[in-house]
Amino acid sequence: MSGLCNRRLKDFAWLLMVLMIAGLLAKGPVQVRGADEASSSVAEADAAIRQAFNATLDAERAGANISGLILRLNEAGSILGEADIALEYGNSTEAVSEAYECIGIAQSVSSDADVLKTSALSEAKAGLQEYLVFSLAGVAVFVVDLVVVWMWFKSRYVRKMWGRKPEVARDEA
Repeated sequence: MSGLCNRRLKDFAWLLMVLMIAGLLAKGPVQVRGADEASSSVAEADAAIRQAFNATLDAERAGANISGLILRLNEAGSILGEADIALEYGNSTEAVSEAYECIGIAQSVSSDADVLKTSALSEAKAGLQEYLVFSLAGVAVFVVDLVVVWMWFKSRYVRKMWGRKPEVARDEA
């Protein structure tokens, strides 16, 4: 009887081993697929942050105030870091969730940066037009003043010349 019990115990151990291996193999592809989805979501979030950063940089170059955008980019960056950590520890669900949150913030920053860039460019264009109008008006006033002063000096000079008597020169030869 001990031989039969020993045999059943060995069979049971082998059955447990086979079931554990089958369970690991069956769960493996599902886990890898989830990890692939999470990995691609995190990569997509990283690309969205890069695009938002470039849009923010363009807005800054146009002269916009981007301080609020920088704060939101920092927030998106910290969420992306949390998604990376969750992915590294194998928590695919949390990584995907945080990646999507990060993508939402990054897309919002990109659209706001485009709006700020457009408004900054229109303000710069209006400022340039104002500068040109005032410069042209200043040039016109300067030219008119110059002509008035020249005419005043010319009339004084002509009056002085008309009031003089001719001088006779002697020939001493």
